[in-house]
Parts: sequence; C-alpha cells; structure tokens
Amino acid sequence: MIVITGQIYTDPETLPKLYARLKSLCDPSRQEDGCLFYHMGMEDEAKGTIMAMEGWRDQASLDAHLALPSIKALLEDFEGKFSNDVQIHEVSGSQRMLV
Repeated sequence: MIVITGQIYTDPETLPKLYARLKSLCDPSRQEDGCLFYHMGMEDEAKGTIMAMEGWRDQASLDAHLALPSIKALLEDFEGKFSNDVQIHEVSGSQRMLV
C-alpha cells in the first residue's frame, strides 16, 4: 500500500479556487481502481494550508491516478501557485497500524 500525507501551501487569493478543485477530485478519485482513501481538508485557512491524505493499493494505481487528464489539468492550471511538503510511505502487509 502507498500512503501519501502532507500539506499543500498557497496564497490567500489562490486558496479558495485550489481547495475547491482539490475537493472536487475527491469523490472521483475514491472511485478509481486501487484507491483506498482520498481526503483533502482545510488545515489553516489563514496560512493557506491544505491537508492531503491518500492511500493507494500499489504504485501502478497511483501512477494511473497521476496520469488522468483531471490531475494533469489541475497541475497545469495551478502551476507555480502552490508548493507542498508531502511524504510518501510504502506500507507492507506485514506492518500494522496502531489505533
């Protein structure tokens, strides 16, 4: 399993448009083959920080997601208007999450 967590940073003018676009991708992304979870949340509106959490069955599923026209369009439309601090974790079947 591939788990992606992190923050997306943008300016106050871009924040509403970027956040709305990211949220609009959540439901379609959750329907993709290999998507285990896909969430975007407003972490700190004053600082322009969005929280991202995604889970994918494998690298092939994530690669297919990143190749979608909707994801490519998002990246093109907001190119240079955000930065991120994202961590990608590979979780094996033998690892257990603590609750």
